[in-house]
Amino acid sequence: MNEGVRPIEQYGQRIRTLRERQQLEQQVLAELTETTVEMIQRIESSIAHPSFSMIERLAHVLHVPYDHLLRHIWPPEVIRQHASSTLIDVPSS
Repeated sequence: MNEGVRPIEQYGQRIRTLRERQQLEQQVLAELTETTVEMIQRIESSIAHPSFSMIERLAHVLHVPYDHLLRHIWPPEVIRQHASSTLIDVPSS
């Protein structure tokens, strides 16, 4: 992946809003997505970049389509690269 491609700014706020709409605490979201509260906090603060597999788990738990959440986090060039590749996962920072 191109090192210059970054997630869309403030994507964490979108995830936080969706979590709050579901009336979930960060601890519960962490358990349901099989991660830690610290990681959820980092994602919601737009510090950690969620991998495609984490986006999939978040979308499932937050009851939104995967592609909807994906478009709010990664720019189109990353999504196209992901769609054309068999195995690509963006590491968390």
